[in-house]
Amino acid sequence: MSDNTKTILLGMVKPTSDSKSRADLEALLPGDIEMTYEYMGFAYKSLDEFRQAMPAYGEKVAALAAKGCDLIHPEGAPPFMLQGFAAEAAYIKQWEARFGIPVFTTGSTQVAAMRALGIARFVGLTPFAGELGDAFRQYFTDAGLDVLSMGKPVDGADDVYGLTTEQIRDRIIKAYRAVPGDSQALYILGSDWRVLDVLDDLEAALGVPVLHPVLVRCWYILTQLGRGRGRAGHGRLLAAMPPFEASG
Repeated sequence: MSDNTKTILLGMVKPTSDSKSRADLEALLPGDIEMTYEYMGFAYKSLDEFRQAMPAYGEKVAALAAKGCDLIHPEGAPPFMLQGFAAEAAYIKQWEARFGIPVFTTGSTQVAAMRALGIARFVGLTPFAGELGDAFRQYFTDAGLDVLSMGKPVDGADDVYGLTTEQIRDRIIKAYRAVPGDSQALYILGSDWRVLDVLDDLEAALGVPVLHPVLVRCWYILTQLGRGRGRAGHGRLLAAMPPFEASG
């Protein structure tokens, strides 16, 4: 797939049809990567909705394979992280064996990015608390990473997605600095956090890489396609384009 003259068909399973992150990723990827979509239609109202989603994900992956996709990305952190790191890896292996197509999830790209950057300890921010937040922490712990914190940067029932870019930037900086320990990165869980335009500012303020799902997704796709040229203005990960290192 390193032949840049070949049009690549990227299959995406999106959690919802109204996510702004779809356009964000399309704007970052080169024009010869075409994207085709399936949608899960999550209501985000219960954990059971996520826990019971694997059969539907399997159907969507099969539909994308039937379209002739070169890569398939079943997106969405909560459903897979609730399954656990090992179970997620088993699903990926099963789908790749069945369809003969590389498959990658949201979580697997983020673990790969941390390994590529040499990150061992990080602070995580998420719009979800409680059991979901605990599941996210456990997922990365099982991947061999030290999670110094995994929490919301806003109080109580406040909605991260209802804040302006400037408001969420300020809350992210405050929340990150409040966590003790020698963190090597900030991890953001949630593709629709509107911070892409201020990512360089965040990294300058915090002094560490900021791993946003859309940018991590872009890095993973381009790296898998052999397109490792760095690009400025989108954070340290895309500037450096470190090579992907497959786990043992």
